[in-house]
Amino acid sequence: MPCTDPRDVKSISDAFDLTTPDVLQWELELIWKAVCLGLLVISPHARIAAKDDAIPQAAIRRIVHDGFPRSKDITAEKDRKIGINFEGKRRGGGWVRAKVTWRDGYTVVTVHAV
Repeated sequence: MPCTDPRDVKSISDAFDLTTPDVLQWELELIWKAVCLGLLVISPHARIAAKDDAIPQAAIRRIVHDGFPRSKDITAEKDRKIGINFEGKRRGGGWVRAKVTWRDGYTVVTVHAV
């Protein structure tokens, strides 16, 4: 049975079902709870990328919490991280994509305007 509290997640396999590329409801609920509890970390790489595209950190959290889960990567191939890709509308126009993985906690590893 998957964890129901993001504070109980101890590994990437606790955070994501790595047997399917389908985004599962329990995976989303853990991420959303992490956002609500203030546990979602934005990596240095994602902060730099967000700054380059003038995307505030609050917008990143909003897109992860309220955006659309577009896809899930279950293997770390071709420099891609395991995790769920979220997209959401940017205030003022355009779209933003953010990837959430798990590294000692839920972490946004990349973000960019699309």
